Amino acid sequence: MIAQVDEALCRLLRPRLPAGTQIRLDPPKPAWQTESPVRSVELFLFALHDAVDAEEREGKRAARRCALSYLVTARAGAVREEHDLLDAALRAVLDTGQLATESASPARLALASTDPSTLWPSLGMPARAGFVLLVTTDAG
Repeated sequence: MIAQVDEALCRLLRPRLPAGTQIRLDPPKPAWQTESPVRSVELFLFALHDAVDAEEREGKRAARRCALSYLVTARAGAVREEHDLLDAALRAVLDTGQLATESASPARLALASTDPSTLWPSLGMPARAGFVLLVTTDAG
């Protein structure tokens, strides 16, 4: 399931980003601060949770779903370019709302209420611009 969501996110973003932009699944790391930036959008999967939907809350048996939380950030030579990359990624997510995967039903895309600034200290880095993408998909 995780590999299919990763690949589907890359397929969604690739045509919406400038040519030559890399899409990486690596976690942010302190070396970012000293290495030469490569123009990229970074998708860091940092949390997985059971997604309980309304049917389950009402006691009905429903398909198991999982919520995957991705920290979405960008790297480039200038902050303005990073913001442009984040804008393109955000628009792709908001314009689509769903993600085609190998599952019978599409995954749902939403902005999470998680504040991404709380993640940076645990990664040993200063805060950067980014957003948290929540992907809810079948767990099967």
